[in-house]
Amino acid sequence: MMASRLALLPLPLLVASCGPAAGSAPAALAPASVAIPPAPLEAPASAADAPAVDPSAPLTLPIAAIPPATWVEPPLGEQERAKVGRDPFREHTEIALGERVAIFAAKGGGADPAGGAFAVDEKLGVVGPLKLPARFTWVGVAGPQIDTLYGATPEGVLHRAAGVLDALRPEGFVPRSSVPGATAWDAAGTLIAAAAGERVSVSADEGRSFTSAVVAPGKTVRAVLVRPDGVLVAVVEAPARGQQPAAPDTFLSLDRGQTWKRSAFQPRSIERAGSWIWNGNASCPAVLSRDGRAWTRAAAGLYTQPTLGIALHLSPAIRAIEAGSFRSSVAPPAPEPPRRGDIAVGREPPCKSDDGGVVGGIGLMGAAGVSCGGALCLLESATPRPQPTRTRIATFGDGICGPTSARPPGSACAAHLTRPPTFAVVDHIASTVTPVAAPEGCPQPVALHDAAGIGVLICRGGSGGATLFVRGAQGAWHAEGSQATPAEALKWIAAAPDGTLLLLEPTPPASARHREPLQALVRSPLPLGAPQAWRRITAPDGVAALPAPGGAALLASSPATSAGRRLDVTLDRPGQPALPLARDVEVSQDLTLMEMRDGQVRFRVRPNPAPDIKGRLGPSPPEPRDARWHVLTHGGELVLETPTGPTPPTEGRRLDPAGR
Repeated sequence: MMASRLALLPLPLLVASCGPAAGSAPAALAPASVAIPPAPLEAPASAADAPAVDPSAPLTLPIAAIPPATWVEPPLGEQERAKVGRDPFREHTEIALGERVAIFAAKGGGADPAGGAFAVDEKLGVVGPLKLPARFTWVGVAGPQIDTLYGATPEGVLHRAAGVLDALRPEGFVPRSSVPGATAWDAAGTLIAAAAGERVSVSADEGRSFTSAVVAPGKTVRAVLVRPDGVLVAVVEAPARGQQPAAPDTFLSLDRGQTWKRSAFQPRSIERAGSWIWNGNASCPAVLSRDGRAWTRAAAGLYTQPTLGIALHLSPAIRAIEAGSFRSSVAPPAPEPPRRGDIAVGREPPCKSDDGGVVGGIGLMGAAGVSCGGALCLLESATPRPQPTRTRIATFGDGICGPTSARPPGSACAAHLTRPPTFAVVDHIASTVTPVAAPEGCPQPVALHDAAGIGVLICRGGSGGATLFVRGAQGAWHAEGSQATPAEALKWIAAAPDGTLLLLEPTPPASARHREPLQALVRSPLPLGAPQAWRRITAPDGVAALPAPGGAALLASSPATSAGRRLDVTLDRPGQPALPLARDVEVSQDLTLMEMRDGQVRFRVRPNPAPDIKGRLGPSPPEPRDARWHVLTHGGELVLETPTGPTPPTEGRRLDPAGR
């Protein structure tokens, strides 16, 4: 690739102002808009004593005057990167459920990979990790006014925490009372129940005192379940006779455990999901009805309401759900008593569900045709994804939005939040998750970006513009002013090694009739919360942008009249005129990615397909899959890069706002 016009320039050091000029207004409130002017047709004359520059040598950007930011985290090593993709809550289990709060633990119980058990409170969001009682065997939620937390130990000692915030303190759970020999517990509504031997003990005064009764003489109670309306279910087991264990029996109580009666239906297994006490079989359901006596097979509604556990999924996307749509200890309610044909009686037979079904196949998708050419293909490629570091900032899906008839019940939503989601600092090395609240002044977060060890939160301001907040793994959120750019427009982030950040707005594809200017926000590597950290840049005919050391931005443009066959490369520096690096570079192949490595500007080039030779037998050989890298030279050419060692793969995929 030869340049039809050459730009040979001495490259001065990048110099950026670290503060506002005397008497000037904060740029965070009055964002600067820097238009990239056309590069001069002829390069300015070099100084007489300037050293000669080899036009064929790779162009190298100068060293920045601004030192790297102190908050920059180094990229993780190859072995450590395997931990980045692990979701600490992927296998979480709901261990307690109240009216407005649920408690979850990842696989492994209280010593889960996320650093402990977590609560999801519909009012407070994600809270944790909780300081549960040492050696706890059970956790429950009950209480007449608020969701009170309880925990029991193997000795039968019951501990109580007034709420989830109290459970964050090591001394938050206080011993309340005890049921010696208790092997099973449950709590719902205002009741707490414990099973010990052939007795079930019930407390209606928040665990201060218990009254007990025998369920079935001579039979040990293996499980006890409490419904919020005061109905209790106990599963008892008689002593084994010989080698054959006795079948368990289910007993019911309608008076808070004072008297018990054997159930007319004996489920094969039993569990409680909120206010449902059922056999746990969605194919052949049997649910204890509202009257506390009859079991119905005509039950539906449990799975129409999502669990609070969906809030634990960590993501870069802002997600929320409609208030009141979560499953709780009272919703959905126990089903109505069954009609005659829906009554379940006797011992439950094996479920004869149809295991057959349609086996999903993999559809064949035709190869997408190339709809771009030359430098214009950069519009449809990617900004390189920031390399993973030890910590990252993510968001929980626990935001709350107002109800609307335009959305199905229980569906996700992200606009018009009544409570913003909780955010999280994830430490991949220590395997811990620390919830952090949204910053004050950001009731409507729109997007979260993470790079180089900090999170950048974009919030929607009153006029629809972007209000920016940043934070690192430690400390608080820092407000960094507002920009006129629409909050929803900042889709992707890239980072330079020194901590310079670039938030890029999406650009129309190469096939669009009208090309909008490329626009981005650039943050200099200044301390968090520094005034004038951000500035806005605009590049007419821009096709790609990258952050460069010292708060600069590397911009690639392709004149509209060239159909992607010409490329201009410019360095936009804070407080200085734009510096043309190369002008009118010839582009004979499709460019699919721009990046910087060791100060050099590189482009990934899509190999041209092999020519179709007449008379060839059989199918044409496949197009080579390994795209080649070309470097930009001082002489304004794109030349094939000479490999000097193993090159780590570059993530060339553009992420959507959800991180997919």
